Amino acid sequence: MPKIIKRDGHTHTHYCLHASGEHAEEYVRRAIEKGFTMYSFTEHLPFPDSFWSFFPYSEGTKRQLGLRDNDLDGYFREMYALKKKYRDRIELKVGLEIDFLPTETAYLRRMLKEYGKFLEDGLLSVHIIEGCGGFRCVDVSPADFEEGVIKHYGSYEEAQKAYFQTVKEALRTDLGPYKPKRIGHFTLCNKFQCYFGQEGKMSEATRNLVVDLLKEMKEQGYSLDVNVAGLFKEYCREIYLSPWIVQAAKQLGIPLVYGSDAHASSQVGRAYEEYEQIVGEKNGES
Repeated sequence: MPKIIKRDGHTHTHYCLHASGEHAEEYVRRAIEKGFTMYSFTEHLPFPDSFWSFFPYSEGTKRQLGLRDNDLDGYFREMYALKKKYRDRIELKVGLEIDFLPTETAYLRRMLKEYGKFLEDGLLSVHIIEGCGGFRCVDVSPADFEEGVIKHYGSYEEAQKAYFQTVKEALRTDLGPYKPKRIGHFTLCNKFQCYFGQEGKMSEATRNLVVDLLKEMKEQGYSLDVNVAGLFKEYCREIYLSPWIVQAAKQLGIPLVYGSDAHASSQVGRAYEEYEQIVGEKNGES
C-alpha cells in the first residue's frame, strides 16, 4: 500500500505581520498533532518600495502585506532549522507565497532568481488588481472592495472578470525557472460575495473565462490551492475554489492541494474533512 500523504500546502508563520505572532514551531507541532505528514511554509515575499506609489493605502496596511525586507534571509534560516529539527516526525517544505504584481515583474524575477535555490514549494497568488487610484486589494473589507474595485469596473461581475484576467496575466508572465506552479486561493475575489448578494453567482462569460484558465493551468502543469480559509470568512462561506471549479479541475486532472492558509496555530488543518469531502479520495495525495 502506498503511504498516505496528509499535506497542508499553504501556511504562514511568525514572520507574517498580519498573523497571530505565534512562532512557526507552534504551527508545526499542531500539524503533527493533527496527523499531517507534509507541511509547507509559504510566507509572503516582501513587497518592493517601487510598488507603493501605485497603492493608495495607509502605511500600516502596506507594512503588513509581506515580509520585511531584512527578514527574508532569517525566515529561510529559521524554517530550514525547523525542517532539520522535525525531520523524523514530519516532512517540512520551505517556500514562499508570491503576490503577482503586474508593475513589478522585474522585481519578482530578480527575487526568485536570488532565492529560488531555497524554494521547495510555493504559491502564485493574486490579492491585488488594478482599481481606483492605482492597485487595490480584493480582500481587505467589503467597503474597500466596493469603493476601490467594483466602482472602478462598474459591477461585481466585471470586478470578478478583472480578477481572473489578472490571474491569466500571472500565469502567462515569465518569472523565471523558480516561478511557483500552484495558484493560491483562485476565487479570492469572492471573499465578500454574500455581502453583495452574489453567493454562488457567476455569469456564463466569467465561467467560460475560468474554464479557459483551468485548461491553461493544466497545459502548463499547475496545481491548485484548495484554500479552506473562505469557509471561515463572514461574507464568503465557501472554500476558495467554488465547488463547481473543484469538479472542473478534477475532470481536467489538475492536482488539488489542501491549504489551511493558517495565520495562527489553531487554524492548521482546519476543515480538512470538508476538503476531503469536496475533493474526494481519488484526488487526495497518496
